[in-house]
Amino acid sequence: MQFSLSFFASKSAEAKESKYAQFLELAKFADENDFHAVWTPERHFHEFGGPFPNPSLMAAALSQITSNIRIRAGSVVVPLHSPIRIAEDWSVADNLTGGRVDIAIAVGWHPNDFAIAPGNFQDRVERVYSGVEKIRKLWAGEPVVVANGVGEMTEIGLFPKPIQAELPMWMTCTRDLEVFRLAGTKGFNLLTGLIFLTGDQLAERIVAYREGREEAGLDPRAGTVTVMLHTFIGEDVDVVRETVGDPLRDYLRSSVDLWKGENKSLEKLARRGDAIEFAFRRYFSHNGLFGTVESCTARVQKLNDIGVDEIACMVDFGPTTEQLKESMLRLRDLRR
Repeated sequence: MQFSLSFFASKSAEAKESKYAQFLELAKFADENDFHAVWTPERHFHEFGGPFPNPSLMAAALSQITSNIRIRAGSVVVPLHSPIRIAEDWSVADNLTGGRVDIAIAVGWHPNDFAIAPGNFQDRVERVYSGVEKIRKLWAGEPVVVANGVGEMTEIGLFPKPIQAELPMWMTCTRDLEVFRLAGTKGFNLLTGLIFLTGDQLAERIVAYREGREEAGLDPRAGTVTVMLHTFIGEDVDVVRETVGDPLRDYLRSSVDLWKGENKSLEKLARRGDAIEFAFRRYFSHNGLFGTVESCTARVQKLNDIGVDEIACMVDFGPTTEQLKESMLRLRDLRR
């Protein structure tokens, strides 16, 4: 089991300290303490995840203060961008890091995000796969044929040349079992979470992912399964609950505000303290990694047993930098 950091700050967590200062400090600390990777999302036009609209910019920043850790996008929303530009940006990041970058790809779901590329929303799924094909070709040094500014078809190649021969890719999956299977057939690694899934449902989807790999003639045991979990480890469970309580409640409230555009009933839930309290208890007990080294060991072991290879620990939901550093050291002990 690998342990990584995942960042997804909301505006509600910004009052105590600069999110970017915390991001850089924790990433550097992770690099010095044997963590595996740092994940940053692509989010637009909302306080939930809003500090991170461009993970390639975060990768460039991290390249200057780290030397060991993998630097990852979790995720790049492919239909929002030219795949040529995605390949260029991440090739630059690959060079800056000496070949330490990876990306997860995502389809995108919120219509407001597509203000960047409004014509790409309806066929966004098809654009993901055609875009990935183009990214992979360019990364491998193969030219692609595209129309230039005057409509003429021309061959272009990727500069600068990347360090890695192949760009490792994850596919971001939330709940649809067949999408998990498709990620396997396409040869992607898997990035997921427990926001919409129970532990048993996650286990079922990991099986479908492995079956997809086997159906495609790929080694079903290969492919990395990464699960994002909000995380805080302390010396006492009650103290942990007290430390993360208010920040996590605020964080969850901001995320409900985002999802209410998809489900109008969530607008009422966002105003109801009992609904937020229910969500907090669910996250604390089942959907996160909260507690002590001893109490969290069994949870990590269960995730390992169902086929999880990496936990991407979501940390920037409100605790202070020093509190999170202490939690990270306990995570290191848990891994050992």
